[in-house]
Amino acid sequence: MNHVHTLSYPTLISVDLRPFNPTVQDCGVYAYVEKLGFKPDSLIFLNFFVDFLHEHEAIDDTAINMMNAGQRGTPTAFPWTKNDLFRLIQQVRLAGIRPIIGILSFTSSDVWQSACVDVIDPEIYQTKRGNLRMWGNCINPLKRCSDGSYYEDRFIADLVRVMELYGFEGYAAGDGMMGLRGPRETLEVSDFSRDMVEQFKQYSELIIPECDDYDGRVDYINEHYFAEWVQFYVYRWGEHFGKISAQLKPLGKTLIGIDAWSRNAEESITAFGIDYRLLYEKGLEGVLVRAGEANKIRKHREGDYVWEENSVYTFLSHKTYEPRLTYYWAVSTINQPEFWNAVSDLPHVMLRETFAYMWTMYGNGDTGQFERAVDGIAVIWGNDINPMQWKWLTQKWTLAFDMLKHFEQPAGLTLVWNDIGTKQYTSDNKQYGYRFSKLINEGVCIHSAIHESHLDAYLNSTGYLVVFDSDLMVRRPQLSSNTFVILKDRISFMGTVYPWAEGLSLIKQRCGLYVSKGRIIGFKANQHRYIVSMENAANLYYETVEVHLPEIVEYIMDMDMDMDKSSQRLYDQEIMDTLQFTLPPDASVQVVLKVK
Repeated sequence: MNHVHTLSYPTLISVDLRPFNPTVQDCGVYAYVEKLGFKPDSLIFLNFFVDFLHEHEAIDDTAINMMNAGQRGTPTAFPWTKNDLFRLIQQVRLAGIRPIIGILSFTSSDVWQSACVDVIDPEIYQTKRGNLRMWGNCINPLKRCSDGSYYEDRFIADLVRVMELYGFEGYAAGDGMMGLRGPRETLEVSDFSRDMVEQFKQYSELIIPECDDYDGRVDYINEHYFAEWVQFYVYRWGEHFGKISAQLKPLGKTLIGIDAWSRNAEESITAFGIDYRLLYEKGLEGVLVRAGEANKIRKHREGDYVWEENSVYTFLSHKTYEPRLTYYWAVSTINQPEFWNAVSDLPHVMLRETFAYMWTMYGNGDTGQFERAVDGIAVIWGNDINPMQWKWLTQKWTLAFDMLKHFEQPAGLTLVWNDIGTKQYTSDNKQYGYRFSKLINEGVCIHSAIHESHLDAYLNSTGYLVVFDSDLMVRRPQLSSNTFVILKDRISFMGTVYPWAEGLSLIKQRCGLYVSKGRIIGFKANQHRYIVSMENAANLYYETVEVHLPEIVEYIMDMDMDMDKSSQRLYDQEIMDTLQFTLPPDASVQVVLKVK
C-alpha cells in the first residue's frame, strides 16, 4: 500500500462484495485500499439481508446468493462462496481495517424483481395504512412471530453466531433496523398491525377497542393516543438495542446504526420512535447521519427535511442532545441500484455540503470548549468511485476538517438548544427545524449550538444567542440583552416582539456577519480571521452577494491556500466591512477574511 495514507478523521465505508476479488490471495483488499488512496477505519458490508443469518449453517463452499453478494442483488464480477467471504473478512482484518456486518430490513430485490427471501414468517413484515407491506417487503424486527416468540431474539442469536464465525468486529443496523423503514411512512401510518397494537396495549395498559379494520386502528390511535404510541416505539427500540448490546459488548463487538431518515433530534422521536439518548444508554455507540441533499432531495424528493439547511440543524441538535454518541456524516456518493451519482452529477452540491456539515460546532459541557458536531465520515456507497473521485473527495473533506484547527469562537449567532421538542410527541415539534431553516436562509450565520444546561460555561465565548423556546427568557432573564427569540412569524428581543423583517434587520445590525442573499456559514478563527463559506443554494444562476462583517477586512485569501504562509490574494478594491462576491449557480465559495 505504497500510496496509502491515514486520514485525520474517522472513516467508514459501506460496500458490498463487488470491489473485491475472491480469485486472488488477499481477495482484492490491497487493490481496493490502493484505489481509495487511504486506509479507512472500517468497512461496513451493508449487502446482507436477514436470510443470510437465518439460513447460515457452516462456512463452506456454498454459494452466497445474488441478493446478499451485491447491494440489493447487484451482479458481482465473481461468484462468491461462504469460504470466500471468510477469507475476505480475515484479509480486511489483516490490513488493519475493522470489518462490520450491516443488515438491511429488505427481503426482496429491486434489481432482480423475482428474487425474494422465502424463509420469512409473514407475521414479521412491516405494514402500513391499508394493511399494505412496505416497498422491498421489509420486516419489522420488533414484531412477534406466528408462534408468539419475539423475532428479535432469533435475529440476535443468529447475528452473533455469524459475526463470531466470520470475525466481524461490529454490527451496523441498516435501513429499517433502527427505526422502521421510511422515510415517508412514519409512526402516523406504520406499523399498526394486530401484533404491534397488542404490544402497545400491554406496554401502555390502555384499553383500545378491538377493530378488525387496519385503518380504523390507525385513525383511533392517532386521534386518542398518538403520544403514547410514540413513547411505546421509543421503548421498544430501546429494548431491541439493549438486547443486541447485551450480546455484543461482552464479545468486544461495536454497535452502530444508520439513522432513521435524517430527521433532527425532535422529529426522530415522533417520526420513528428513535431516541438517541436512550439508545446510547442501551449500548449504541455511533450513528451514520444521512445528510444528503445531493441524493435525497434531488433524486428521491424525500421531503424538505433533507435540504442542507435542515441537515445543519440535524447535526447541531443531535450532538447537543446526546454528545456521547459518535456522529458520522453519511455522504451520498454513488448508488448504482438506485441510479444516482452525486459525485459526477452534483459535485458542487457535495462541496458546499462538506463545509456546511463539517463546520457545525457544539459546546461540550465537560470541557467548556466548542468541538465538532461531526466526528467522522461514512461513505454511502464506496463501490463505484474511481481513484480520481476518491482523491477529490478526501482532499475536500480533509480541508474542511483541518480548517477547524484554527477555530476560535462562533461567528454570527449561537443556538441555545434544549430538550423541549423531544418531549412534544406531535408533529408540532417540526417548528424548531423550520425556524432554524428560515433564519439561515435569510443569510444569517448560525452554525453552532449549546445545550441550555451548559450555557453558563460559554457566556464569555459567544456573542449573540438565538433560542426557539420563549420560556427560556423567563428562566434566564439575564440573557435578554443578547438573546433573540425566534417565534413562528415574529422575532422577540429585550421584551419587544418585532415583525419578522424588522426583527431580522435588528439581528443583522447587532450580529454583523451576514450575507445579502443565499447563506453564509463559518466561524471566527485565530489570528483575527473569519473562515466562511458563502452559498448560492438551489439557484440556477450566478449571484452577486454582499458579505457584511463586524470588523474591517485587511485582505482576502482563498481558503485552500496554506494559512501558515504569508501569501494571499489581494483584491483591487477598497478594504471595508462589506465585500462583494460572485457565487456560481447552486454552489459555494470559501474564503479566509483577515480583519484588523
